[in-house]
Amino acid sequence: MKRGEVKTVKTVIGQQNGEESMIPYRNAWLYVDPKTIETGSLSKFAPGWEVNLPMACRIVGDRLEGYEDAHITVLPMSIRPSDAAQDAKLMLQVMLTAGESVKGNAKEGMVGSYFERSLKLRVLD
Repeated sequence: MKRGEVKTVKTVIGQQNGEESMIPYRNAWLYVDPKTIETGSLSKFAPGWEVNLPMACRIVGDRLEGYEDAHITVLPMSIRPSDAAQDAKLMLQVMLTAGESVKGNAKEGMVGSYFERSLKLRVLD
């Protein structure tokens, strides 16, 4: 991306088919630059990149063309490299959950799946 240019990226998370009881009910995600983990900054997104939605938790049920038969969440995120932005590597951390939690028993009721994906942000001058 060019400095100052705003792009909208859609985060699409879910499942197309599977056993009904295991289809995710809630999806949560977080974009993290591993270099920011040990810092005091509240934002864990890449330094120098402006972002309006680096994390979210949503109930499944959004619609998107091409995913008509899928159980998904879709959320747009706007990003913009500032003058201080540099190329960066991010981790997308995702948690998919099905079922309902049982108060007082963390091992009963809710089933979760966690996965990560890596992505790169590049500044074009």
